[in-house]
Amino acid sequence: MDKLELKVDATEILINLQDYSTINYLWQILERDKPGGKIEPTVISILSKLLYVPQYESRAKQELLDIYNSSYYRNMEDGLFNFRPQILGILVKKYGMEIKDILLESFFNDPSVSIRVSSIDYLREINYPGLDTLLIYKLYSQTSDTVVNPIIGLNITSMLNTPKGWYTLTTYKPPIVNSRVEDSIKRYIESRKHTEAKRIYLESLSQYLDTVKTFINDLQSYQWLGDEQFKNELQSILQSAKSNLQNGDSLACRVQVKAFRDLVDNVYKDSLNTDPRFVTIEGWKFLFWNAQYILDRLPQLPVNADIEEINPAMSLVNTGAFTMEVKGTGFSANSVLYFNGNARTTTYVADTLLTAEILGTDVSVAGNYPVWVSSGTTNSDTVIYKVVNTLPQPVRPVLECVRNNGDGTYTAYFGYKNDNTVSVYIPVGSKNKFTPTPQDRGQTRVFLPGRHNRVFTVSFNGSNLVWTLNGRTSTASSNSAPCN
Repeated sequence: MDKLELKVDATEILINLQDYSTINYLWQILERDKPGGKIEPTVISILSKLLYVPQYESRAKQELLDIYNSSYYRNMEDGLFNFRPQILGILVKKYGMEIKDILLESFFNDPSVSIRVSSIDYLREINYPGLDTLLIYKLYSQTSDTVVNPIIGLNITSMLNTPKGWYTLTTYKPPIVNSRVEDSIKRYIESRKHTEAKRIYLESLSQYLDTVKTFINDLQSYQWLGDEQFKNELQSILQSAKSNLQNGDSLACRVQVKAFRDLVDNVYKDSLNTDPRFVTIEGWKFLFWNAQYILDRLPQLPVNADIEEINPAMSLVNTGAFTMEVKGTGFSANSVLYFNGNARTTTYVADTLLTAEILGTDVSVAGNYPVWVSSGTTNSDTVIYKVVNTLPQPVRPVLECVRNNGDGTYTAYFGYKNDNTVSVYIPVGSKNKFTPTPQDRGQTRVFLPGRHNRVFTVSFNGSNLVWTLNGRTSTASSNSAPCN
């Protein structure tokens, strides 16, 4: 490294400190090295910084362009010491659309593959409005280029991610005739027509909602969606969804986006009707699948629990505390049963089954009491638990048969018949007992509707064993009908 190069290195340090007193060393090394072509990396670094210093910007820009266009670097193979791709990126970052002509010239005519490929990316980065048609034209006219052509193909593929790109690809016909390319594009479009729309990649769902809103305008202009009222309705739904999202209510946002998706789907399926609203397959593709993409990234709505039955569902007054079984769907570990508006200790067994502890005070007065399950954000349907002074229909004890065990003991088989339409709770006590004692011999407490056979058994000595159930009795003895 010679003395001038060392002075240029020092100059960069000073420039970083906003001291430009030694900048002449930069001009000196450029005058010395530019004719030969080889430029030090430090020089490129300093020039990129001077683009943002008004008094040096013009010259810095021209020096960078001179290096970019120099035959030395244009004829150099792509690699670490070819600064042209770096310079192009520096100029794009600073000037954007102002250097579109440089990018276009580089895209069409530059000998460097990396420059031609980079030009495509930079033209897209600056939102060059004619890029889509430019790529199609280039593909039609390009001689075989094993590197650039696939890159163009990938960019054309990405065009199908937006209505504008899809429309351009299906309608623009370059003046050059290339039936092979045209047929390939047609086949590719047809293969993608009924498939899920590929995703555009944005930083936030809020941006995504805005983008889909702009899609609606494009779709209407291409006659892939109509009419004006329908367009406004769709955009209004998306605006509500965005407001919900910005307010932190992602569940409400989900409701709106789902409504949007379902509306698009319903109108598409009904597009043959005389209704002025319509969505073509192209319009449906962009709206339905992008809405689904948003839904996939929003939290799921809580599933409302649904009670199918409670057991028991009826009891007499003052039966005391008991465990209620709740069958249904949509239960979770957060589910809590409410009895007459009061939360009760609840055990989650499965998403179809809960148990809850009902207090004696809950059933101390006759009445119809509402029962529901809450997840914390949503409630299930409501069912009624009845507390009555007298059962509407009888619950009958039934002796099925008696088996002689051959050792001086017998086993009695009992069932029951509940003529009520709901299950009934009758606890062990004066209304559900055995004599002689003990009163509790494992008999049923919750009686399901209908006839139930051989529900439980009792071992006894053959003497009369009487089951009393709400005033009705059934007696077993050694003389009872034997079991087959």
